[in-house]
Amino acid sequence: MSSTTESLKSLMATTLHTAGEYTGLIFLDESYMRHPGPATFLNRLLAAKAYIAADSSDAGLRSFEIIGEGQCGTVWALTGTDQVLKVMKEGKLDQLWNDSVMHKTVQEAFETVGIALRNDITIPRYGQFITPSHDVFWQPNMKRFPVEITETHAFLSSRIFGLPLPVRASIVDALAPKDVKAHKQEFLAKEENKDCLVRIYLGRREQRAATRSFRLRNFDLTISEMEYLRLDTHLYASVMARALAILHWKAHVDANDVEFVLGSRPTMSTPPTAAELKILNPGNIGLVTHGLDFHHRSVGFWLLDFDQCQQFNEDMAGLELLKKGFWMNDPYYPRPTSTNEKDMTLWTVFKDEYLAASAIITASGMPKAFITAVEMEGKSRRLGGSIFQ
Repeated sequence: MSSTTESLKSLMATTLHTAGEYTGLIFLDESYMRHPGPATFLNRLLAAKAYIAADSSDAGLRSFEIIGEGQCGTVWALTGTDQVLKVMKEGKLDQLWNDSVMHKTVQEAFETVGIALRNDITIPRYGQFITPSHDVFWQPNMKRFPVEITETHAFLSSRIFGLPLPVRASIVDALAPKDVKAHKQEFLAKEENKDCLVRIYLGRREQRAATRSFRLRNFDLTISEMEYLRLDTHLYASVMARALAILHWKAHVDANDVEFVLGSRPTMSTPPTAAELKILNPGNIGLVTHGLDFHHRSVGFWLLDFDQCQQFNEDMAGLELLKKGFWMNDPYYPRPTSTNEKDMTLWTVFKDEYLAASAIITASGMPKAFITAVEMEGKSRRLGGSIFQ
């Protein structure tokens, strides 16, 4: 191998590892792919502190493809970019508009708090709200859709990419039923299983049923599975608690139906320096890319979906909204009702972190009142035999 090729290889690797030093991420290169087992591999990857080489088949040409369905819109990704478009479902204009307004409200709130509070969590970047008369958007993009579509209302934001193929394959190896493992390659090749976001359910412990409904799109990872993979559940609880405190006391939204997921995004590489350009030439400069790198992804913790959120007043009616936002959501948050010792500890971690983060933002007594209301509601549900605990 020539010295120039070696230098190029070193330059590209150095760029990735340098990015990791700035972000606190760990680069998992080809040598780490030869891992001892899926559980160990997932433990390292899903720590939300790593980035990985992605399969080139995940990167595509520029066209819109469906990657999900929301309550108010169908979610289309523009391949080859980091953009996603939520196209309004019929009769859901008010809800889509609210999603747009609340998204921007939350984003601005996170931008105004200290890095220590918002560290380890990312919100998709707000783009713009598209109307049917927005010809500048629709005229060049209509041909990119695989089906006929008419100009409508839509909401543009940055995309949360699914987890890379090595991670998806390890999830199947570690957690899938036997019949799925028996047809692993066919299962992984399905388009819906490429858009793999992992929902972090710190409030659900039951074992996964061995059914044919196993899928990777919007994959629900339970607390028992996190413990099996030896993931840092205390870190997840702390990040969620700080995020909820910002939502409540900086954005003043009730956090109703928000989601916390593990996903990925392309890494951003910088242009080569003058010194680095000197070892290159016009024939090999293309090997060193800069800008968005879709072939290397950072894995991280994301907060999304604000269409059901609303702002509240700091009074008893507002407190009721916050309590409902906690209990009526999917079981992302630890539960104060569990009799499992690990769950009880996890609730304490969540509660303490929430109150500490809230105290940085507000001197109000409402954060403590919220925690008390959640605990009292939990006791009431447990005594009443509710399945929603």
